[in-house]
Amino acid sequence: MNIHYITGVVMGIVGGIFTQGGQLLEKKAVNEVRQDHPEKGFMRSLFRSPTWVFGFFVGLGLGTAGYMLAQSMIGPALVPGLMASGLIVLAIGSVRMNKEELNASEILGIILMIIGILFLGLSGLGINAIQVRATLADPKALTRIAIFTSCFISFFITMRVLVIVIKNRRGMFIALGNGFISCMTDFWINPLLALAAVVLSRRGTTAQILIVGIAASILVFGAIVITWQNQVAFKYAQASNIVPLAQVPIQIAPIIVYFYIFQLTPPRPISVFFILAGTILTIVAGFLLGRRPEVPISE
Repeated sequence: MNIHYITGVVMGIVGGIFTQGGQLLEKKAVNEVRQDHPEKGFMRSLFRSPTWVFGFFVGLGLGTAGYMLAQSMIGPALVPGLMASGLIVLAIGSVRMNKEELNASEILGIILMIIGILFLGLSGLGINAIQVRATLADPKALTRIAIFTSCFISFFITMRVLVIVIKNRRGMFIALGNGFISCMTDFWINPLLALAAVVLSRRGTTAQILIVGIAASILVFGAIVITWQNQVAFKYAQASNIVPLAQVPIQIAPIIVYFYIFQLTPPRPISVFFILAGTILTIVAGFLLGRRPEVPISE
């Protein structure tokens, strides 16, 4: 392991800690200003809360900084797993700060999630900037990217429909919807990082400029939707439940990106075991963490 790789790993872990720490502070603010109807002054009340503003800065500011540095160093296959290391902070902080209790199945879910994340990290599915640029120059790969993006947009829309139809599981479906949006941002930040310098130096082709524009739009859309919907989800469910649940699609997507979009071969035979074991453990953990019944607000 070289210093560049180690630094990328550390930045991914730090980014995850800041992201989940910020969300804990946001949840604390939501608990303090909770109202019966989220559409009537709910977000305005949050904007006036120092706790929420600080949590927003920590999560979206410092967390995103660590995330982007990690993505630029080690690529999209490993970073989502490293970012999920912040679940340790979430589990401890939810109990102590927000007075939320974890039952036995949720504790087991967190343990399995951590092991799954470890296995995904050990798989060594690194993707560098050269591979990203080469893939973006391949018309067939661009078709695969379009299919990948369209599918995850469809998954997000499906979750939004389920939020309306199944009201006693709103927090769970909002979290999963956020997870699908995160899958897209986790991928599209890499084309942005790989091509931004070329486009800004006015050496980019029309296709590269278009790709950068699409990537930037998806990232801005994702940041807005995820931040907004997280606050609404916190009204319906415990932070210790909904944030880990969102990790299910987030941890699966890098495997799709690695094998389907980039069509790469694992660095060593045992990587296949780590990939499969990590994915299965993550899915099981997601179900364990999403089992607790949610208390709906009054309409």
